[in-house]
Amino acid sequence: MSRIGNAIIAASVVVTALAALAGCGGPATPVEPARPAPPRQLTATEAVFEANPTYAPDGSALLFESDATGNLEIWRLPLAGGPAEQVTFDPARDSAPAWLPDGSGFVFESDRSGTTSIWRQDLSVPGLQPVPLTDDAGEDGSPAVSPDGTLVAYESSRGGPSGLDLWLSPVGGGPPVRLTTSVDGSYDRSPDWSPDGALIVFESNRQGGAPALFTVPAQGGGLSRLTPLPGYEGHPAWSPDGARIAYESTQSGAMEVWCLDTADGRARQVTTGGGYWPRWSPDGSRLAYCRWGATNPNLWEAPAP
Repeated sequence: MSRIGNAIIAASVVVTALAALAGCGGPATPVEPARPAPPRQLTATEAVFEANPTYAPDGSALLFESDATGNLEIWRLPLAGGPAEQVTFDPARDSAPAWLPDGSGFVFESDRSGTTSIWRQDLSVPGLQPVPLTDDAGEDGSPAVSPDGTLVAYESSRGGPSGLDLWLSPVGGGPPVRLTTSVDGSYDRSPDWSPDGALIVFESNRQGGAPALFTVPAQGGGLSRLTPLPGYEGHPAWSPDGARIAYESTQSGAMEVWCLDTADGRARQVTTGGGYWPRWSPDGSRLAYCRWGATNPNLWEAPAP
């Protein structure tokens, strides 16, 4: 989630309020009962904030954000075992990493330039410093890289009049392109790409105020709403085969990870012990997500439905 750090915590408050809006948003999507799946806990650091996990393209590691050093930085956790290592080093806040498809680096959001912008970190040469991809007076966050590695989609407050919209910028640098225009102070945020790069799924409260999932063509065009479920739905992640979209939802009465079949619109609950910020493994067999521990979220992994 962006706005970004403090907004993550604020989102929990928003979600609680939105859960009371059950019944808003149109006819219910067919829902299957939860199917218990044994999750695997990846970190056990309840005194440290850890969020926004994302798999390396080869599935060997997770990037995630953590405040283990006192402010948010990007860390990498090897999934074969071993301690996490810090990847970014700056007094500013670095968060919401997203891998480049070839594994050579990642993009992330940071306020190291004074406003929150999108930055790119190259990992192919040790010691290289990150470079900014966006630089404007607005707040940019929640980056997602296109499957061909050429574009990054992100949410931004630039351009007004208010709210958040989706924008595209070249990964190699260049002028941004506006993709959506929010209405009446609503927001469009947390984008993710379809595997073929044709569509972008995102979270928006533009219809009735209750957050739901929408898609927009990456080349621009009309929006399509995917989830007319009551309550909150957000942080979508498209599966590698394009057949499913994982997301977080209060549909069951608590925040859990759900999965939507793109062909028939059927929603299935994935987690039963709490779940936020889901992301798919490269082979589509697993979902990394966060679960709130005693005081802070930590990282978990569950078999995908």
